[in-house]
Amino acid sequence: MDAVERIRAWLEEKDYDGVLLNRRDNYAWISKGAENNVVDNSENGAAYYVIRRDGIDLLADSSDLSRMDEEQNPLGGKPVLIPWYEPKELYIADHIRRGRFVSDTGIAGTVNVQEELVDLRLKLTEDEVRRYEEAGALCAHIVEGVCREAEPGMTEVEAANMLRCRCISQGISPDCVLVGSDERIFSYRHPVPTGEKIENSLMVVLGGEKYGLNVSLTRMVYFAPVPEHIMERYEKTQYIFACMQMMMREGLTYKEYFQNVMELYREAGYGGEWKMHHQGGPAGYGCREFIVTPDSSKTIHTGQAYAWNPTILGTKCEETTFLDEDGLRILTKTSKWPRRIINTPYGRTEAAEILERQPGI
Repeated sequence: MDAVERIRAWLEEKDYDGVLLNRRDNYAWISKGAENNVVDNSENGAAYYVIRRDGIDLLADSSDLSRMDEEQNPLGGKPVLIPWYEPKELYIADHIRRGRFVSDTGIAGTVNVQEELVDLRLKLTEDEVRRYEEAGALCAHIVEGVCREAEPGMTEVEAANMLRCRCISQGISPDCVLVGSDERIFSYRHPVPTGEKIENSLMVVLGGEKYGLNVSLTRMVYFAPVPEHIMERYEKTQYIFACMQMMMREGLTYKEYFQNVMELYREAGYGGEWKMHHQGGPAGYGCREFIVTPDSSKTIHTGQAYAWNPTILGTKCEETTFLDEDGLRILTKTSKWPRRIINTPYGRTEAAEILERQPGI
């Protein structure tokens, strides 16, 4: 069932006449990757898809309607002009006055159903998974390439800009770029890049988006042998990460899942570390569709993407994965990065290693 069919079945179930979709993530989902943006740092877009049980409209003002209709309207929505000089809310309210409409923003007095829409878009189609695999591979190659080419003496900002430029050249939006080196890795869980010069170690984090789908991954590199106490922490982080991947199963509640995660940290000797950074959650048209907490009431399902990111101070493991009936698929895995096979009580999987390399090589 594609996104439009899913929406219409939901409209029928809820007895709604239609839904207005303006958020860029929902627009990308419903249209298989079309872009609804003028300003990149806004979560809302330039146009509205109005999905009804029996038709689709495309609403936008005179600045964008013709462009959106001709270039970003794969659903073939009927174009409807909103004069830029008239109050948008009043115009939309008039357009939907003969029905029971909801929206993803709450515009024009409609009920905001964004949380329900997130639940609808979590299960991915085969086409979405193929696009996700492409996006994941591209992001991983870029991050790993930067880790292989960054050198001591470069600043964190220079390495981050290398990453951003390569993402943009591949049609990837680098929405979250974190680059930390040396002591900053031990001081901050989110090392936003600075002018600090890289010396012995580097952590590179990317949250990238392509086709509306969000990819998250982390890689670490040392330009000298990894200190024993760091390797000890990293191996424990790898084990927690592997368990988090392999213990996912259809129908497992997030509450039970997170209790297991907390126990893994406790058994590793770092019982409080889970409190210092979120552990991730299901991914897709949001970087995390929602962050899983100890009190999360929802349930793990197959057919969904996940991005878990356990961390013990100075170390972190993070990949984007897809869980299907046959098991786990790592979407951000390449053949060029060292990985370690890890056995867990739930099965075995791989986790990225810290790359050790000599400067200039």
